[in-house]
Amino acid sequence: MDTIVGRTRPTPREEEVRIELWVPSGRRAEFTPVIERLDETVERGLVSEYTVETWDRFVDFSGELSPRERRARDRLASYARWAATRGERLTGLGDLGVRGVGRMGPERLTRRVPRAVMAEYEDGVLAHVTACEECVGAFRERLRDLDSATERERSSEPVRIEW
Repeated sequence: MDTIVGRTRPTPREEEVRIELWVPSGRRAEFTPVIERLDETVERGLVSEYTVETWDRFVDFSGELSPRERRARDRLASYARWAATRGERLTGLGDLGVRGVGRMGPERLTRRVPRAVMAEYEDGVLAHVTACEECVGAFRERLRDLDSATERERSSEPVRIEW
């Protein structure tokens, strides 16, 4: 795990919203605009915390895994199930296939992962997954949607003024 950012919400919400952003190993700088936007969502109280984690382009499904590899594989499976329950396929998710590890390494059963994924959890339950293959625009759009939805929630609450 690279980063965890969290703050106390200035405006309490009923559910706690946490975001996981998974990006390619060694490519975090490409996602700086998204990370800055996540900082803003935490400051505004739309999200209670977020993490930025990294994964390799292919996840090993065959042998012994490090804790980091196991976490990436488990999250990937969770995100794929979330999409499948909605009749969708996780963008950028490859099929299982056998490929060599490294230049001369042994062949292993692997699966290509999306370039990056942003997962939203509400009260610890996976509520939304956005996968991005070519650009970070999908993440920015999703954060804008989250921001708009929260503003609509706040504006629909009755305002009580006492004199």
